[in-house]
Amino acid sequence: MNREEQINNFLGGRGLNVIVLGILVVAVILNASSGCGVDVAGDIGWCMPSCGEWLEQGALSAIVNAACIVAAGYLLRHLNHLHGFIRANASISLSAFLLLEIATPGVVSYFYEGTAMLVVTVVMAYILFGTYHERISQRSTYLAFALVGFYAMFQFTALYLAVVLFLGFVQMRVMRLRNFIAMLLGVLTPYWIAYGFGAITVDSFAVPPFGEPLDEPWPLIATCAVTALVTLILMMSNMVRIISYNAKRRACNGFFSVLTVATIIMACVDYNNLLVYLPLLNLCLSLQVGHAFTISNNSRRYIPALALCAVCLGVYVYNMFFANL
Repeated sequence: MNREEQINNFLGGRGLNVIVLGILVVAVILNASSGCGVDVAGDIGWCMPSCGEWLEQGALSAIVNAACIVAAGYLLRHLNHLHGFIRANASISLSAFLLLEIATPGVVSYFYEGTAMLVVTVVMAYILFGTYHERISQRSTYLAFALVGFYAMFQFTALYLAVVLFLGFVQMRVMRLRNFIAMLLGVLTPYWIAYGFGAITVDSFAVPPFGEPLDEPWPLIATCAVTALVTLILMMSNMVRIISYNAKRRACNGFFSVLTVATIIMACVDYNNLLVYLPLLNLCLSLQVGHAFTISNNSRRYIPALALCAVCLGVYVYNMFFANL
């Protein structure tokens, strides 16, 4: 095995995962010690306190946030192990995801809505992919939509995930009349229970206004725009090969494609909450990076991977010490 293949194997294996985890720990400590936080314009829940208000900004919140990010990344890698939507080891996707998260200090500083929506989405995909071609999938349908409905109580913009999930069940070929009824019951159940216990009333519902002037720092806007653009370019490039996969793999990747497009649309509509959507964009980009790395037969495919590492760390240094994101 030549040196280039050794480098490729290292970047695509678990060795890089360990190094990036160490970098994440250092970044979290630096962010917490510098008081770096997040400022989300729509920081109110639809009918319950938003996720950003669950914990005070401090050491506990930083630890919980980092643990959720790492758990989401590893759960995604395990999900690929179960369903193989990336036709190789997905360790490179985990490394890319963590690096992309590190690049914006506000994302990895304290627990907030973006991290919560990231975890909900990965768990949602975990439930969804297990239903492929299952004749009896009403329980999974109910559980997945109940999860989305429950989280939407704390972050109203997460309701778009219900549309993505519905299309996901269509792609899994299980959306029948019984599943549709289970979907409606799942979305409504959290509100019915909360209303029955008196936790919410009709007056509890509040939606942050749309259409206000853009009030996000330009480095964050540039980060989201570049992430979205690169994700779309890689997605279209990888689609040429993905279309030759078997039906289940195409369905799983189709779900992530719909999630990517829907998240970009929501980020454009809800432009004062870009930090909420950035973790999901990072997740979608990391999956495309995994596809591109494993599909390519080029012995020098390590060069773009190393370039991504350098760019993410460079953006982190800039955002941390100059842009104060």
